[in-house]
Amino acid sequence: MAVAALMLGMLRARRGQALALWLLAVLATAAAVAAPIYLTAIDRAVVAGEVRHAGGAERTIWVSAPVERASGGAMPDEFERLAAEKVQLDGFVSVFSTEFLAMPGGRDRAGGDQVRRVAFREDLCAQVVVVAGRCLMGGGETVLSEAAAKRLGLAVGARVNSQAATFDSSLNLFVPAGTAWTMTVVGLVRPRDPADLYWGHADRSDQDYQNDPMYVARNTLAGIDHPRELQSFEARATAGAITVERLAALREWLTATAEQDETGRISVSTALPDLLDRIDRSRAEAHAVIPLAAIPVVVLAWAVILLAVANTARAHRYEYGVVALRGVPRRVLWWLAAGETVLAVLAGAPVGVLLGRLIVGAAAPAPAYMDRSLLPYAGIAVLGALLAGLVVQLRTVSAPVSTLLREVDRGSARVRTLLLETVFVLIAAAAIAQRRSGVLTGVTLVAPALIIAALALLSARLLRPLAARLAARYLRRGALSAALTAFRLARRPAAHRLLVLLVVAFGSFSFAGLATVVGDRDQQYRAELTVGAPTVLSIGQTTRTELLRATRAADPAGRYAMAAVPIPAVSTALPSSLAVDSTRLAAVAYWPAGYSPEPVSALAARLRPAAGPGVTLTGATLGVDLTAVDLAGKPATLTAVVAPAGGVQRVPVDLGALSLGRHTYTAAAPACAAGCRLVSIQIGLPTNLGAPARLALHTVQGQPFTAAWRMPAGASATATGGGLEVTLPPSPRREAGSLLPPDVPAALALVSTGPLPPDGAYAAFDGPVGGTVVGHADRLPRLGRRGTLVDLEQADRASTDSELTGLGEVWLAADAPPSIAEALTAAGLSVVGRRTVADERAVLGRSGSALALRFFVFAGALSVLLGLAGLAVTTITTPRRELAPLRIQGLPARVTRRVEWWFLAALVIAAVPVGAACAAVTWLLIGSAVPQ
Repeated sequence: MAVAALMLGMLRARRGQALALWLLAVLATAAAVAAPIYLTAIDRAVVAGEVRHAGGAERTIWVSAPVERASGGAMPDEFERLAAEKVQLDGFVSVFSTEFLAMPGGRDRAGGDQVRRVAFREDLCAQVVVVAGRCLMGGGETVLSEAAAKRLGLAVGARVNSQAATFDSSLNLFVPAGTAWTMTVVGLVRPRDPADLYWGHADRSDQDYQNDPMYVARNTLAGIDHPRELQSFEARATAGAITVERLAALREWLTATAEQDETGRISVSTALPDLLDRIDRSRAEAHAVIPLAAIPVVVLAWAVILLAVANTARAHRYEYGVVALRGVPRRVLWWLAAGETVLAVLAGAPVGVLLGRLIVGAAAPAPAYMDRSLLPYAGIAVLGALLAGLVVQLRTVSAPVSTLLREVDRGSARVRTLLLETVFVLIAAAAIAQRRSGVLTGVTLVAPALIIAALALLSARLLRPLAARLAARYLRRGALSAALTAFRLARRPAAHRLLVLLVVAFGSFSFAGLATVVGDRDQQYRAELTVGAPTVLSIGQTTRTELLRATRAADPAGRYAMAAVPIPAVSTALPSSLAVDSTRLAAVAYWPAGYSPEPVSALAARLRPAAGPGVTLTGATLGVDLTAVDLAGKPATLTAVVAPAGGVQRVPVDLGALSLGRHTYTAAAPACAAGCRLVSIQIGLPTNLGAPARLALHTVQGQPFTAAWRMPAGASATATGGGLEVTLPPSPRREAGSLLPPDVPAALALVSTGPLPPDGAYAAFDGPVGGTVVGHADRLPRLGRRGTLVDLEQADRASTDSELTGLGEVWLAADAPPSIAEALTAAGLSVVGRRTVADERAVLGRSGSALALRFFVFAGALSVLLGLAGLAVTTITTPRRELAPLRIQGLPARVTRRVEWWFLAALVIAAVPVGAACAAVTWLLIGSAVPQ
């Protein structure tokens, strides 16, 4: 009790020093618990942000299987029972659907553009708005979207005759697979919310036929004669389905459901793993940055506590010596010395926990919570503070009584300090080497702080002789106050320690500022690279020709708008590509000097090589004159693909089956009444091995075939006086029978970030075509470091598909007037989305590394606060007896007061630029290894 009373008396007598220690303990504990609280908030913010901006396929799980009709005529229900269990996941809502492909009734074959989907979708009527008529009520009824009705030429009340279809690979066409049936169109509908995941956004295997289906009731679909159907469950994530707490369970569920059923028919398709991978990467970035900021702050707080306790112990050595001289036991002396530190630190710890929670709650990007998991972090901070204080206090009072009474330092102090500083510098050098080699464990987690501290130690050693020289110079000039201030900087051990402390504090803040500025610049660069232009408008389904025409009409000068269509990679061997209107690339797209070694205008010009003459057709009837010399005894068909004027969808004109001998094959082509461009002549070849087909092509619509026509790979052609003799080997590939007019480039000109595959293959809109690299770039807009750029018009001419695209975009320059978007709409395009660099910046700003950098700045500011607190505490705990002898000799009191303030100011003034310089050097050494 007597010891406790004495300890309380000591606290009352030195309340200022006790309060300083209490405040430092509060700051140390707050810094320790702020990091895990903030990191938890970052995790929640990352998950919420990634889920909010995830694509539909990343929030949808599609479980499907083809189901064959049983011998009794009914569809088995095994899939519905088995798949329903696979999609039972908390937070996900599933929708059952089934569909099959159909073709117009009464025909013996149909092309892909004539195929329609017949589908049942669970709870359809609750998800649509009826535009005309009504929704489904009974059998034999169907409802269509407005777009499907327009495409099929149907209205409410129309009767539709259809029959199930299957693909015949030998004909490369669809053929009937069931008896015909008739339905009545009872309504036109549109989605209540097109963005709702009810409509399904997972990857599908039948993307060629993803036009809006003919929706029917379940009993209607069951009564239709069709041999097979594709049944599926689409499970969509609802709010709260994907959270931090559920990530592990989702991973386990995906692993379990990735395996197919025993029959191998049920497949699971989802892009949810891509979303989870992005979340994991973003969280990992944050977890890599936070220790860089948090650990040094806590260690700095310990250093300040150690400095404060050391100054206090040094100031009261005489008192401890007197107590020891009177025979007080050593253990009691230890308790008296440790009591001030222990009580102050323990009293500050709970306050520090609450302070850390309040600070993080105000600055965190998501709600921050406190739980028992914070106790270890608070315990580490308290334990470190106690050890820092007790080691100094106990070592001080353990000195001999004579040393305490004389108030002198132990002789080994300077040697020990120099040895410790040397070891510290060596550890920092090792951290540099490991960090630059990519090692992110051990001391490398706090490499920036180690390097700044090592540079601070070296700087303080260099500043001491500089201060001594300044003191001598000021003394010769008679500047007494300045000379005394410089002498204190040069000779006081506390000045050396304080300078190191302040340099580390200001250096940490400067390093955090550098990381933030560089991270902000990096985010701007990444946003510009990802978006490609200041503003990108997403265009609804249209043709590529119409996209080009409307964009050029909206911006005739070519200064503000550019049409573009992304071309996804068809395999890992081929890079993604981007088709652009190269005449406007230099004016619209982001293309910094670092993208390529030559100007973008020069590269863009090479993307448009000279082309041959096109074949223009006029009239409502199309005819092709050819001689079938040898068809190898196999059936072959003739189709012409034409692009009508006005940019509407390309139309295949079926010219029928080929017969031996010379014939003129004709068919109605109403789309060409106003003129059209011939896209290709398609010869439907046998798919099995055999002799090649030999043809003599004479004229198309009266225009002769010439040697400039392009033949498919493996074919041969010889120009004669009567036309073009062609030999076509059999092949299952559609492009093997494509004969292309002279205006189609033999090989597309590409600007690429790397070489193409050895065969020079390049994937355009409908498959592989020839490609030639005409320019190289280190990076490409939208594509980054791996991709190819191609001219949109050239790529469009090299493709023989329908030309419809739902990926069309219009890129706008920074100074594009708002009227451009209105002009695009007036020209017939539908703007369905808008993306800007600012939007992308906002997305990147919610990444784990970006959110963690905010804590970096907070930790840097807290370091400065701790440094200034250390300066204040040192001032409070240091006795002012050094200038007392000079006062006796007549030194005015105002000079001593001035020296005290100038000393503090000089430390801060010296520490700010030196700390900034140390941060700059540290950034040059390892800045590239800091996650951005």
